[in-house]
Amino acid sequence: MSGVNRPSWRGWAGWALGALLMPRGWRVLCASAAALAVVFGVLGQELIYSAANAHLDFLDGVYGALSLFVFQPPPLPSNAVGFSTFYQVARFLAPMATLYAVADALVLPGARLQARFARGHVVICGSDPVVLALAEKLGARGEQVVLVTDRDPGPLGHGAAARAITRLVGDPTRPGVLKAAGLTRAERLYILGPATVSNAAVLFAAADVLVSRRRPPLACYVEESDPDVFDALWMLTLRRSRDDRMKIDFFNGGRLGVRALLRDVVGPGEWTPASDAPIAIAGFGLFGQELLVEIARRRASLSSGSLRVAVVDEQASATFARLRERYGVLGRALDVVCHDVAGEEVDLNALVHADGSGAYIEQIFVCYDDEELALRKALATARPPSRRSVVVRVNRNNPLATAFSPDRPSGFGLDALYGDLIVFSELDRLIDPAESPDDRLELIASAIHANYVRLRLDFGEARSDNEALVAWSMLPEKYRSENYDQARDIEEKLRMIGAASARMSADSEPFTFTPEELDLLARAEHERWMRERLDQGWRAGPERDNEALIHPDIKEYDDLSQETKDKDIQAVCLIPELLAAAGYRIVRLGARPA
Repeated sequence: MSGVNRPSWRGWAGWALGALLMPRGWRVLCASAAALAVVFGVLGQELIYSAANAHLDFLDGVYGALSLFVFQPPPLPSNAVGFSTFYQVARFLAPMATLYAVADALVLPGARLQARFARGHVVICGSDPVVLALAEKLGARGEQVVLVTDRDPGPLGHGAAARAITRLVGDPTRPGVLKAAGLTRAERLYILGPATVSNAAVLFAAADVLVSRRRPPLACYVEESDPDVFDALWMLTLRRSRDDRMKIDFFNGGRLGVRALLRDVVGPGEWTPASDAPIAIAGFGLFGQELLVEIARRRASLSSGSLRVAVVDEQASATFARLRERYGVLGRALDVVCHDVAGEEVDLNALVHADGSGAYIEQIFVCYDDEELALRKALATARPPSRRSVVVRVNRNNPLATAFSPDRPSGFGLDALYGDLIVFSELDRLIDPAESPDDRLELIASAIHANYVRLRLDFGEARSDNEALVAWSMLPEKYRSENYDQARDIEEKLRMIGAASARMSADSEPFTFTPEELDLLARAEHERWMRERLDQGWRAGPERDNEALIHPDIKEYDDLSQETKDKDIQAVCLIPELLAAAGYRIVRLGARPA
């Protein structure tokens, strides 16, 4: 019948190959081969007996067929003249099914044995594609990985990466499964997946297992996606004792993907929105939202005017309104224009002149979750005569993504038509969370740096005279470390007064320190500053000498001048503002400590 789509043989072959790549597919194939061996074995014996003019009882035929599975051929008539085809097939199928069944039966115990005796390895818990991508990345680096999943996440790659990975099927929220993974002897633990509550359950199970750990604290990286659950977890970790067996960092998978995109894909080096040309983001899911916030932070660090950004999505206006309540930097650094149009209906070429302003959009990010839709829109937008950069985000490489990857060789055949199109494969460029600072720490540290740059520029200091007056992404590592230390100390100061930072919400109330808290934290800030200077080789002296590393304020807080004390008090008063710039507020955890 015309108009009816029938699956082709290639489609069936692809489905069969995909099924066989899964362990369950091999088990089904083994069971089918065993059943076929029994049927062919009985049939084959019957043909042999008939050719020899002998009688074969049915039960004897079944017994003879089953004996093939234990490498024991059944007795045949003495005057048999050769084997039938059915019997020949059966006597090979049966032993093969036996061998596979034995090997499969040893896989789980073997994996448990290998995991139980592992040492200095990495444990990854989860079952989505990100888990496989991270496991393969770490395995390719030569690290031993134990992958704990409650279901089969799909086939692993080949080569050294696959050999370095041990799969352990079980529920990672059960402490016994984590013990079997050798967690007490592991070096790092990754808890991945979009289900934040499940991730929390795994984290608590790991805490129970690590009570008996004798080694240094285990580095634990937990993916967060639900802000409310994340805040609850964060506050719970602040209440942990100092000698806890885990060092917990939280990370946002989408944010790491955005950093990888801006680091590897858009132009040479770290990308910053320095140009005033508008930008468009098509697709405003979690990835698109993280991209917009990151662009805003980078724009704010440049101390430039507002950058126009066109956001295209069916729910663009409502989503942006919620996002702006949480991140004040969006209103300060960007001029966002929302287009509430579904992905299938939008014509991105019509956005070349944003809102008729006449400003030409030079950069378009296509971030639809539907990869086919994203690729179609990107191809339609990047084709000539358009000459603007179009970046489309997909999960993993496919032939089209490989053809338009940023690593494609120069002179690629379609460059003349689509030279400005780049396909970003998020999972293939996955950033190891252990190599990226804690998201919250990163955000607060970058906000501290942005505030420092604004103050220095307001005082008339030129960028040519201070190498630290650059965007956060371009800041030298020595200055980054100082900002990280100051950000860590903010959480320590809040802990001293029984408070913590939490994500900004629409009903957030302004936070005010009491006079007693200001004095306590100003003393702590001076002690932090003094420790930092002493560690760098500075010493006390009557006159400041930067060359000789002498500073007059290296002394007890009570001995400082009121002017110097006011600087420490001002640094404390800035904490709520710095946190707000990073999208956080201060909340009290309960009764203040005496």
